Amino acid sequence: MPQFDPANFIPQLVWLAAIFAVLYFFVVRPTLPKVGRVIDAREGKVAGDLDAAESAKGEADAIRTRYDEGMDAARKAAQAEVAAAREAAARASEVRLKSLAGVLDGKATEAAERLAGACASAKASLTATAAELTGEAVQRLAGIDVPRAEIEAALAAQDRG
Repeated sequence: MPQFDPANFIPQLVWLAAIFAVLYFFVVRPTLPKVGRVIDAREGKVAGDLDAAESAKGEADAIRTRYDEGMDAARKAAQAEVAAAREAAARASEVRLKSLAGVLDGKATEAAERLAGACASAKASLTATAAELTGEAVQRLAGIDVPRAEIEAALAAQDRG
C-alpha cells in the first residue's frame, strides 16, 4: 500500500497540512462565528422566554391573589348581608309577635269580661229561678207564703258557706 510507504510520508503530511489549513481558514473560520452568534441568539431567546414566562407567572399570581381577595371580600359581604337580613327578620318577627300578643291579650281580657258577665247573668237568672221555684214549692207543700227576699238571702248564704 502506497500510503504506508515511508518515502511518501512527508508529501502526505504536507498535503494534510495544506488541506487542513484550507478547510480551517476557508470553511471553519468563517462559519464558526456564525454558529456562535446563532447559539448566543438562541440562548438569549431562551433566557428572554424564561424571563417572560416568569413575569407572566408573577402577573398570574398577582391576578390570582386579587381574585382570592375579591372572593373573600364578596363572601364576607354576603355573610354580613345574610346576618343583617336574619337580624332584621328576627326584629320584625319579634315586633309582630309583640303586636299579636297585645291583640290576643286584649281579646282574652274582653272574653274574660264577657264570660264574667255571662256567669253573673246566669247566676242571677239561676238565683231568681231557684228563688221562684223554692217559693212555689214551699207554698204548695207547706202552704206558707215566704217572701222572695228571704229566699234569696238564704240562697246567698248557702253560696257563701
